[in-house]
Amino acid sequence: MTAGSDRPEPESEAALVAACAAGDAAAWARFVPRFGPLVAALARRMLARRRGVASDADVDEVTSGVFLALVAHDRKLLHRYRPEFRLSTYLGVICRTEVGRWFRRAGRTVSLDAEADERGGGGHEDPRAVSPLAALSGQERAAGLAALRAALDALPPRDRLLLTLKFIEGLDYARIAEVLHLQRDSVGQLLHRAKARLAKAVPELERWVDPTL
Repeated sequence: MTAGSDRPEPESEAALVAACAAGDAAAWARFVPRFGPLVAALARRMLARRRGVASDADVDEVTSGVFLALVAHDRKLLHRYRPEFRLSTYLGVICRTEVGRWFRRAGRTVSLDAEADERGGGGHEDPRAVSPLAALSGQERAAGLAALRAALDALPPRDRLLLTLKFIEGLDYARIAEVLHLQRDSVGQLLHRAKARLAKAVPELERWVDPTL
């Protein structure tokens, strides 16, 4: 408690996530209403950006998908969370994945490079600056989308966050450093390593990582 007050200290995000990851039902009952509005707002914004409109039913479906994803497979995504990352950013990455799944279930296609274009990420002259999907040729793109998504999902959380913030959110190094609480000078090296890990899983992306390009 705070000195001179009977009001308890607010529960930290990291402590709450750790309790949820351990299977604490009471913690989960606190987590959902605390972060439900944030996830719903993210879902509405992402759906509206791609469709022009987002119904309450669609937002609810994506929001439910995020919370189901967090507890799936013995709460794997909760266990993967690292306190050095902002929880809002981590939830945003998961929400983006669920929005993509929603579009696929609805028979619509959403590409990583198209989404980057919506955020002003297109038009780069440097091949290394485009999204991973845009770095593939047309034939490779058709065959490699599923592999690319699977490879992204399998990356460590920091790598996935780095790639998402750079190539989907379109953030510069300074903003990425701020969001992930990193040193500005370390972002480029960490991003290169994340790209290399992704290219190892999707060999067609090898030239995307090549520093001579």
